[in-house]
Amino acid sequence: MLSAAVGRYFHALQRDLLALGYRAADMFTERLSIAELVSIVVAAPPSSSLRYFMDNGWSRTDHLLANMTETQSGVAKLSEPYDRPGLGDRSPGDNIFPADVMTWDEMDRLDAERETRPKGKTHTRTWR
Repeated sequence: MLSAAVGRYFHALQRDLLALGYRAADMFTERLSIAELVSIVVAAPPSSSLRYFMDNGWSRTDHLLANMTETQSGVAKLSEPYDRPGLGDRSPGDNIFPADVMTWDEMDRLDAERETRPKGKTHTRTWR
């Protein structure tokens, strides 16, 4: 990854180094060791020039918006949720949409009960 950053994306890397207070001439010296340079490249934040060019200008948000648009238009279908913090321990259906479980008969009874209730306002509010 470091060789790709230095070879293919040199100007983006140099811009990020300038933003951090270094110059390209500082690379591989006592001022900016190879270990530090690897850390800058590997941990480049999404807002960095290096990350922008390595991702061809597409942020994670751009990818998610494109996937949402394609899914809504019927072009693509997601097979599972995206990996994200807190999602790993959740099995499908658990706490995604919590609801009471009931049989069809219970649901029919509730629907019938709702039909017998008076329509419109069921209470009045008094302002003090």
